[in-house]
Amino acid sequence: MVGFYDLPTATRLLLYGFFTGAVYQAAASVMVLDSLWTGVAFPLLPLLLLSLLLSLLTMFMLTRESVRRLNGQPTAGWTFGLGIGSMLVVLLIYRLFSTKDEQIGFITTGFGLPSLFFGLILTSIVPWTMAIIGSWQGWHALEGRRFKPAFKAMLLHSMLLITVAFGMTIPIVLCVLPAVIIWGQGTADRLWLPSGLSPRMKQEWTRLQRTGISTGVRSVPPEEESE
Repeated sequence: MVGFYDLPTATRLLLYGFFTGAVYQAAASVMVLDSLWTGVAFPLLPLLLLSLLLSLLTMFMLTRESVRRLNGQPTAGWTFGLGIGSMLVVLLIYRLFSTKDEQIGFITTGFGLPSLFFGLILTSIVPWTMAIIGSWQGWHALEGRRFKPAFKAMLLHSMLLITVAFGMTIPIVLCVLPAVIIWGQGTADRLWLPSGLSPRMKQEWTRLQRTGISTGVRSVPPEEESE
């Protein structure tokens, strides 16, 4: 991808995403997830507030001068969301391994093959979904739209957190996420991620796309990179 996307900025936003994700997963655990898992109450207000803060912070990070200067909002949003989602998965897997309370009703608990397999599923879909949301916000930021997409992203993050929370006890709920990923990945490859490229680079990217290279691969053969 060297020569196409602003990789240094994207890498920096990935690191910021790890830090933000560590704070986000701790807050989500206390404010939202514990209440949902124990069935005490449905924490609608804390859920919306936490999701709104995350979406506003994402938009703030993606509209900084260092990101805007190279039109790197979509790729920076992708990696920022990927970092946050990775840290959220750390919490979820830890809960799978450590929870002993049968009343919570996780599909599997303790350290074993079922928990490892379920953790692998979470690792595959949760960060990817958050990366798609971040890239979508970055595309809107590139187009000059900030606050309205931030409120829409609030709803997306809220729905994702609810889906993950209930998916820990009813795994079939997680089946909605692959559908979101398929749609989001296709749209990101076609529209969001290439939107920050210059007209000349868009033509070159289109040519490479015809050869079967996609953002899921995230690599360019040396012979094509030098062209």
